[in-house]
Amino acid sequence: MSMSVDVLTLYLLNFVVAFVMAGIYFFSWSHHRDVPGVRGWAIALALGALGSLELSLRTSSSPLPLVIMANSLVVAAYATVWMSVRRFNTGERILNYAVIPTVLFFVIFTIALVSGTDLNVRVALCSLAIAILSLLAGWEVLRARISEPLISRIPTALALFVMCIAMVVRIVFSLLEEPPQEPTTPFYDPTQGITLLINTICVVAMTLGFLMMTHERLRHHFESLAKTDELTALPNRRFLLDEGKRLRAPACVLMIDLDYFSEVNRTYGHTGGDRALVAFANLARSELRPSDLVARYGGEEFCALLRDVDEPEARRIAERLRARIAELSIDVDGRPLRITASIGLARLDGDVETTIRKADSALYRAKALGRNQVQSAEAHS
Repeated sequence: MSMSVDVLTLYLLNFVVAFVMAGIYFFSWSHHRDVPGVRGWAIALALGALGSLELSLRTSSSPLPLVIMANSLVVAAYATVWMSVRRFNTGERILNYAVIPTVLFFVIFTIALVSGTDLNVRVALCSLAIAILSLLAGWEVLRARISEPLISRIPTALALFVMCIAMVVRIVFSLLEEPPQEPTTPFYDPTQGITLLINTICVVAMTLGFLMMTHERLRHHFESLAKTDELTALPNRRFLLDEGKRLRAPACVLMIDLDYFSEVNRTYGHTGGDRALVAFANLARSELRPSDLVARYGGEEFCALLRDVDEPEARRIAERLRARIAELSIDVDGRPLRITASIGLARLDGDVETTIRKADSALYRAKALGRNQVQSAEAHS
């Protein structure tokens, strides 16, 4: 089998792979339109499929616009991959990341082709553009690993880096070889098709990798929804109880209830009630230590797990939190809203659910004694 037939087969294979993957991605985007970057990656695959198809249809007498368009489509595909990864990471629409590299390559390649530059130099030019864009996309995938540590980022970036290396090898072979006779070599490849085969494998790998990144993000999102209170963004009761199973003495539990909350809802409406809950959640996050956990337990009731504290220190923390709540002034459509809270305290003794019940009993005693105070289960055990 001749070299030109091998390379032609690879171009057709690239077309089929990119076309099928583009269909998968458009289907995925239609079901997950809230994930940024998926549609862009689908468009990149479609552009790559069109570019590969045009390259496979090329002949020795193909018009210059067809050659320019085919190579520009391939480069546009990789530029769109880079843009899509950035959009996946930041959520911003940055069309310049796809448009500027494509236009720049289009101009340079057109000048090279019209001026009669050797074929191997043009192959090196196209390979250089792909190598740079693959490197940038791979770096973009890894760059956000600290802020969003998705495991699938590593294989995705690796596929892009391997593609970059393959294109660099293709550049070296292109520049070291003597220029071929174009009339007899419409499907010239200086590496005998090896780098094009690697390119095909990497396209499949990085496309599946990005799909895995998308699904991993969605899984984390749904897991977060399952353990987070939507209004306050605090952990919910389920998460609190799961974390409580790992709580070890010395530790204490606070049960916190916003006083006269039904009156707040009647006077200020549910909007005012929601703002009071959010204001308390923000205050609790800032007042408690990073090692502590505060969660919405239900309605206007909250629970805090205080790690590595004895009962006197936990009481000081609770009193400070109660005082800060009483100082809050919440604006509800121009009207000031002030709230107080009653707090029940219990030292961890046995399992966390038993301790929560003790703290809850102390909370009801604080409400019965006039509210806006801290009561300890230990004082009445």
